[in-house]
Amino acid sequence: MVIEKSPQAFRTISEASEILSLPSHVLRFWESKFKQIKPLKRAGGRRFYRPNDILFIFGIKKLLHVDGLTISGVKRLIKENGINHIIKIGKALNGNNLNFQKKEPLLKKINAKKSNVNKELINDAIEKLNFLKLKIESRISNDF
Repeated sequence: MVIEKSPQAFRTISEASEILSLPSHVLRFWESKFKQIKPLKRAGGRRFYRPNDILFIFGIKKLLHVDGLTISGVKRLIKENGINHIIKIGKALNGNNLNFQKKEPLLKKINAKKSNVNKELINDAIEKLNFLKLKIESRISNDF
């Protein structure tokens, strides 16, 4: 029996990792790079992420993994527009659903679509390159 947490409940690093589809070491790394990620730390150093922490990280993940920004670019965006701008990006990704269901995170779907598009583009480019290769080979054989 799975007990659903309240939307306002804090999440452990393993729960946050699962929700965000990110390894826990990436969350810890991003904590070192983005001072705005400040999970509550209990005795023994256990991390507990607030709902806004999760949304903020969703926003960072989209900016880094989908939009292709660098860590410096995201930091600049935070400096220019503030934390709430990044949280809004996270909310948009999560459809304003603060339940953080662990089914299939939206970013996983986005990455799947993105990889399909890339595969199609790559296959198209390979076809064109093979065609050009054949043309070049036929020219070379005709020259001899």
